[in-house]
Amino acid sequence: MSVLLAANTVGAVAGNVFALVGGVRPAVLSESGTPTAGERFYGWMYATRGVPLGVAALVAPLAWSGPAGSLILCAAATAQVGDAVIGVATRKWTMIAGASLLTAIHVATAVATA
Repeated sequence: MSVLLAANTVGAVAGNVFALVGGVRPAVLSESGTPTAGERFYGWMYATRGVPLGVAALVAPLAWSGPAGSLILCAAATAQVGDAVIGVATRKWTMIAGASLLTAIHVATAVATA
């Protein structure tokens, strides 16, 4: 159980880092030279969603065991599924792998703490 909580913690922190990078420096994630206004807009949208979910996924299994914590982790896992689908659509294999791994970790943690 402690290994799973540690993996969830590392994954949540990593997700927050990527969300913040997406908001502050969207060209790093989009791999474009100079970000367009649209990239900056969607970068901030990603950060606005990603940071609260990442913090919630970090805190939930430590603060609330049972249904409340599991529900939050399932919401974070669902967002990661969306990120993996976007990775498939854009053929970004690192995005697919990272989001899929975080989905599995969040779901496993949700089940273990339910």
